[in-house]
Amino acid sequence: MGERGADDTDTEVESWRAVVPAIDPVVEGVVDRVHQISKYLDFLATEIAAPHGLNRADYEILARLFWIGPPHRLTPKQLANGTLSPATTITSRLDRLEKAGLVSRELDPSDRRSLPATLTDAGREIFLQIVAGQAARERELFTALPSADLEHLRELLKQVMEVFAGELGPARRRTTLALDGKQ
Repeated sequence: MGERGADDTDTEVESWRAVVPAIDPVVEGVVDRVHQISKYLDFLATEIAAPHGLNRADYEILARLFWIGPPHRLTPKQLANGTLSPATTITSRLDRLEKAGLVSRELDPSDRRSLPATLTDAGREIFLQIVAGQAARERELFTALPSADLEHLRELLKQVMEVFAGELGPARRRTTLALDGKQ
């Protein structure tokens, strides 16, 4: 786990508080841990996608195409919105995924400037393998918590989501972001 220990958040927060006394150590402890857990989960997704020859950005594209539902097709602009990536990087990623047979692209008859990407059967298969592997690994990690604690954590996080949604609006899900741009 390294010299600093598995969870050095409280020590970090106290050092931040020495510089910015307005920091609430309890709130900041929660926020920092949520950020760190998110980073662990991103790393896990990247690690599981790697044996399939995919990086995190490739996985994100496949995820958007899959979760958008049939016909599993989005324009490059929609993919940029949905992956929170610059539009300029999407084309090269799509080229790589198309060469691997995971997406196909055809001209949009209603907009000849657009070249939407469609998830292929092979892309769907690999994406589902990655998601299944990720779910198994997450389940394995979370079984370290007693089931009652895990359920309690789930309920607490639901409450936090309700507070944030009430104050800041609905969560900005990447599938929704992709569709916000329509084209």
